[in-house]
Amino acid sequence: MAVFPTEGIPNDGMAIEDVVTVSVALTVVYVILATAGLVFAVACILFNIIFREKRLIRLSSPNLNYLIGLGAIVLYLNVITLVIPTTNTHFAAVLCNINPWLISLGYSFCYGTIIIKMIRVWVIFNNPLQLKTSFFRDYLMALFVLSLAVIDVVILLTYTATEAVRDNLGVKLTANRELPKETFGATAEQHKYFFYICKSGGQVVLYTVLFGYKGILQVLALLLAFRTRDVKVKGLDDSVYIAASVYVTSIVLTVIIVSTYTLRDYVNAYPAVVGMGLLLGTTMILGLVFIPRMVGLYKDPKGETITTFGTSGPREEAVESSGGKKDKELQILRRRVSELETSLKQQHASAPVGKESPIFEEIKTNGNNTTI
Repeated sequence: MAVFPTEGIPNDGMAIEDVVTVSVALTVVYVILATAGLVFAVACILFNIIFREKRLIRLSSPNLNYLIGLGAIVLYLNVITLVIPTTNTHFAAVLCNINPWLISLGYSFCYGTIIIKMIRVWVIFNNPLQLKTSFFRDYLMALFVLSLAVIDVVILLTYTATEAVRDNLGVKLTANRELPKETFGATAEQHKYFFYICKSGGQVVLYTVLFGYKGILQVLALLLAFRTRDVKVKGLDDSVYIAASVYVTSIVLTVIIVSTYTLRDYVNAYPAVVGMGLLLGTTMILGLVFIPRMVGLYKDPKGETITTFGTSGPREEAVESSGGKKDKELQILRRRVSELETSLKQQHASAPVGKESPIFEEIKTNGNNTTI
């Protein structure tokens, strides 16, 4: 006859609370990927600085590209903070409260710049409201992006001050839904698994406000990208990549919002999904903005040739601004004048004494109507 009516020895005493952290393997992989992304972002910024005077680079608004690079650096840092394992309550609180700052400001700088670029493309080519394109100079567009960052700072400071008064900036233990609710050891001890999350329940509201207005802007940019999908203009190949970037940012934003509301109680799934979305989205943005320019300069170190897109596929064309055309015309005129001066000297030297060369006679005949 069994001593205990149920299988095994019944548990005795209080349950043991085990604090779990992000998987070490997940941390190592994501830190390596994020570090590689940081190196790529810095390389893109340096490329932008070094070659900013090339016409090929000037077409992509290099001043705005600095903001994209800055936003990418912040988002890659956010990926690292998402996967740092810790059981220290103070450090966990710091990580918990810094994540909304990083993801929000990084989004405003990186993706906000893409949104305003998309709006500019639409204004230039499909402007039923007759908006002035002078409103979309680089410094004004940069002010728009900075205004998004200022809005974020105001919202985040308000949230931080409110939660500090309520003493809700710390962390609390919550059950990890990735593991069984409880297990029993060899000696019948009961184990329950928890991990640290933000103590404040207001973070859901915070993310709702932060991504609410950004979601509206994202939907607007998505509609404009669809409206300008057929833009094929010499010298504005950037519009193609901007539209693609808008689609990418829309997917990333959707993933972040859904994960924030559904995966917060999963110690590995939440940082894995959000981190991967940020890694892929940010890297694709940098690639779409900078790699075509890098390839273009590799093919043409002078930066005078771009790749445009038409119905027959990609083709290469020379970059010619109005100033470039005038420079070329001036060079032709100077060359023609030099040729005429040489010809005049030769004919004057060979002409009989007292007889002027035919060119002098032609100039005298035509008078002021002579053109070169």
